[in-house]
Amino acid sequence: MTQLLLKGLQPQSHLTFSNFYVGKNKNVIDYLQKELLRQRASAYLWGASGCGLTHLLHALCDNAILQKKTSMYLSLKETSLYSPEILMNMEQVELLCVDDIDAVVGNAPWEKALFDAYNRVRDNHNVWVCTAKTSVRGLKCSLADLQSRLSWGQVFHVESLTEAERIAVLHLRAKERGMIISDDVIRFLLNHYPRDLGALLLLLEKLDGASLAQKKRLTIPFVKEILA
Repeated sequence: MTQLLLKGLQPQSHLTFSNFYVGKNKNVIDYLQKELLRQRASAYLWGASGCGLTHLLHALCDNAILQKKTSMYLSLKETSLYSPEILMNMEQVELLCVDDIDAVVGNAPWEKALFDAYNRVRDNHNVWVCTAKTSVRGLKCSLADLQSRLSWGQVFHVESLTEAERIAVLHLRAKERGMIISDDVIRFLLNHYPRDLGALLLLLEKLDGASLAQKKRLTIPFVKEILA
């Protein structure tokens, strides 16, 4: 297994429940953080791009580690790096988090592998969590049994953040990085760049690096220069 593949399977330790902005998702977060592992349940999380699904899977892995449980994170956006056989023996992991399951809907080998893996995880009394940008009903799997299995556990719609909440998240992440960033700069980012929260956080990381390297404050002209 290559280093690139290993990197793609490792949870990101900086994405935790403590730095997830809850917004309207308190019931979802409470269940994932306090009940899911205890109940050895399965869950299907869905929502629009940027609502924090990937963050929640990494937070679940972090939570599992704190409880001394084994976990695995797998992004199905990265299927060019591996084949469906990657799911073999995953039932031995106490928490399996599968991101972007909709990325392989319509692909028969992947659907069959996911169906088999789900059954093995459930039979082994371990925890399965997956995410998609659509509801279970909206998946339109070619393998009907897979679609049926995915609806067996808890299904949660993760709500996107409002603009005010996005601003609060960007301020929180900037503070974590030791950055000083004004509301004007944040509003400029929201108005001129993709509003997907994940994309905005990557921009913030890029600006932080440029600000440190050039020893300049984050002003709108400097942001324009860096992101041109």
